Amino acid sequence: MPLEVQGTFVSQKISRVRWIPEEYVETKCFFTGSWDDDVNSVKVWSLESPEDEEATYPRQLSEYKVSGDVTELKFVENNRIIVSTSDGSVRLLEVSAYDKQSPLKEIYTWKNLHKYRPNEPCSCTSADTLEGDVVTVGEDGNINILNCRRGDITKTFTAADSCTLHAVCFMNHHEVITGNLRGHMKIWDLRSTNNKPTASFLLSGDEQAATCLIHHPTQPHIILAGSESGSLAVWDLRMNSYPTSLLNAHSAGVTEMQFHPENPQKLLTCSVSGEIWDWNMESMTKSSKGPDNQIATYMPLDDKTNMMVNSLMPTLHKAINTLHCDRGRILCGCDNEAVYLIKNFKY
Repeated sequence: MPLEVQGTFVSQKISRVRWIPEEYVETKCFFTGSWDDDVNSVKVWSLESPEDEEATYPRQLSEYKVSGDVTELKFVENNRIIVSTSDGSVRLLEVSAYDKQSPLKEIYTWKNLHKYRPNEPCSCTSADTLEGDVVTVGEDGNINILNCRRGDITKTFTAADSCTLHAVCFMNHHEVITGNLRGHMKIWDLRSTNNKPTASFLLSGDEQAATCLIHHPTQPHIILAGSESGSLAVWDLRMNSYPTSLLNAHSAGVTEMQFHPENPQKLLTCSVSGEIWDWNMESMTKSSKGPDNQIATYMPLDDKTNMMVNSLMPTLHKAINTLHCDRGRILCGCDNEAVYLIKNFKY
């Protein structure tokens, strides 16, 4: 079946979109987070149509208002998410597993987590989760580790960076990697008693901000970073601290990346340039044993023409800020105040 794209106007610029996972059935509900509104919100939507209608357009089920722009939505559990905002706060919210129309319930709030001075909050720019733990970074250059089971702050790296931290990603339970405004990448050991990174390296030769970070789902030593220039950098952290490959990709900044949850050779990216692409990453691996007997090793990509990249829908005139895929369906949210559902994606 050919790809089918369905757009829905939602009257808000969308910064984050996330499918709500369901066990055993295809999910029908998703979250959106907005930005650049007088009052922003996290909303729950359903694709289930009323009985008298055939079309399945999203309809709003509930809304949770927040101060500031939504900068990140990440799942802690199947029905719990953390929401970071541009006023420096982070919230843990819960959606009812049985009735998605129930208002989102606030479990914990960490107010003014990121701030320049006591009464001057700044944006929490990025966050990541790993089995109940949350890491946040912000414009103040601080890194915070939060515990969602107890609602406390486990650890803080104060002034970890001298400029804005833009992206963060858990590598494992003890390590996180951050990327800053100047493209400096740093690895932090959460067990360390000092404020110094265990490793640092550059995203690329020119100082481009790291806009997003992810690790490979089956090989956590493989890190991918998107930059504000639109390029993708790939590291194998077992081998060296220079990118294994640096791919000139989008014509403007990469806003979000995701490996397909059921096929780690499929990478999805979206961009400020209004593009959403599907990458076939097979050409970047070779079937030989690496340093620790891993079967696939990421190799330098000398011949850039080997990469298979498909555009999933016509280029928009506004930034696509976010994407999330669930089996053969992909959601993306855009600055043109619309949410797009791409169906029949072959993975």
